[in-house]
Amino acid sequence: MTMSLDKFHSDAERYVPKSPLWQNLRSTFIDIGRGLSRYDLWIYLGWREIRKHYSRSVLGPFWLTLSMGVLVGTLGVLYAEIFKMDISSYLPFLAVGFIMWGLIGGAITSSCTVFSIAANSIRQIRLPLSVYMLQFVWMQFITFAHNFVIYIIVAILFGIVPNAYSLLEIPAIFLVALNILFCAMLLGPLSARFRDIPMIIGSLVQIAFFVTPILWSAGQMPKRAHFLGLNPFYHFMEIVRQPLLGQVATWNNWIISIAITAVFGVIATLFFSHCRGRIAYWV
Repeated sequence: MTMSLDKFHSDAERYVPKSPLWQNLRSTFIDIGRGLSRYDLWIYLGWREIRKHYSRSVLGPFWLTLSMGVLVGTLGVLYAEIFKMDISSYLPFLAVGFIMWGLIGGAITSSCTVFSIAANSIRQIRLPLSVYMLQFVWMQFITFAHNFVIYIIVAILFGIVPNAYSLLEIPAIFLVALNILFCAMLLGPLSARFRDIPMIIGSLVQIAFFVTPILWSAGQMPKRAHFLGLNPFYHFMEIVRQPLLGQVATWNNWIISIAITAVFGVIATLFFSHCRGRIAYWV
């Protein structure tokens, strides 16, 4: 019996894929696992980077919150009048839109530099590359937490009370966090290799801001709803924004967001696995 089991295991090992793709994927998953286990390191590095960036500043990261709050208040009053909308419904809609776009758009553009700004550390210290990506995701959510104060103020002013739908915010934010990580896995190595990529991504993000319902709502263009459905940012905005407004996004928004996350995750993982060993030479 022992001999047959040993023969079975030896035969099974013979059929385990030994291709470079499998080896690269295995190394990538090991890298991510080691990075997750070093959570104390990337949490500390993220806090340190935020504090260093705003050193000797009185308000620190809250300067971003203050500027966004002034912008939301000004545009809320202005566009509510232009669109002939009730400010009590439009201003919370606009506030959540700006806060979420600050997270999504800012993460996309910043993900281009996730490895290039850590070039010295990558060359000198042997750490899992996922540490830098997880640090990056953590920093984005630190900034998001500061800007979220705007929503709390708006919710108090306009009487937005959390309900059962608000719990959907947790899986929605989790999907956004996964996609931010995938952006770092894809755009980080790509921008380290081709230095024109950050400028291209920055231009595309600016265009995406205007074609995504942030300043305007989807209900204002019902005849173009099929075009809006092709915008991936729209679906992510909806699954995050609606729970914060006490409502619920459609099943279509959720299904498309999950599908995009799955496909994007596969593409980003394959690309990162292929390029992981070259990143130290590109930065």
